[in-house]
Amino acid sequence: MATDFHAHRPKSAARTLVSCGAEELSRYPLASLELHPWKLPEQFVPLPRAFRETLNGAAALGEIGLDRLRGPALPVQQRYLEELLALAAELHKPVVVHCVRATEELLGARRRFPELRMLFHGFRGKPERLARLREHGFFISLGVAALNDVVLVEYLRSSGLGGIGFETDEVPEPIESVLGFAAEKLHIPCGELEARTDETFRNFCFSE
Repeated sequence: MATDFHAHRPKSAARTLVSCGAEELSRYPLASLELHPWKLPEQFVPLPRAFRETLNGAAALGEIGLDRLRGPALPVQQRYLEELLALAAELHKPVVVHCVRATEELLGARRRFPELRMLFHGFRGKPERLARLREHGFFISLGVAALNDVVLVEYLRSSGLGGIGFETDEVPEPIESVLGFAAEKLHIPCGELEARTDETFRNFCFSE
């Protein structure tokens, strides 16, 4: 079965981890409770008890994270991230992370929660950055934009696909199309790529 590691709505019959708010959580077999950094208040407010109760019934937490270009001041985002990661660790939930120009801050938070299974979604950047995230135990989810980066694709061919998955996020195409494009770029049979990423997703979402 093809797996979409991160989307905001299903686009096919593929297994899809859907990032959504509490009001939509019950609609999807695999739902991740979102508290996006863009939607945080300007000042930190403690998480309500209802958030904890809702997260307990979700498959994962996220997307959550840090964005230096949008949202409240970075220290506010960092405080929310710490609170959310502590809650995920307590409830043994995997975490989907959004990160824009705040890799060092994210890695600092990661070091305090080494037991968490964390997915860096929508990675775009240099191979050195991807390798560093892998060294810190992140799973990595790639979209079409990353697959158009010749240098990054060459790195993936040589380094292997350990911890790598694929996503649709906001694009309309189904994950089957993304996987087909990835298989072509990576010179891997599509069925093999699908099987390998399915196993990676099981390790991220269902391992304890």
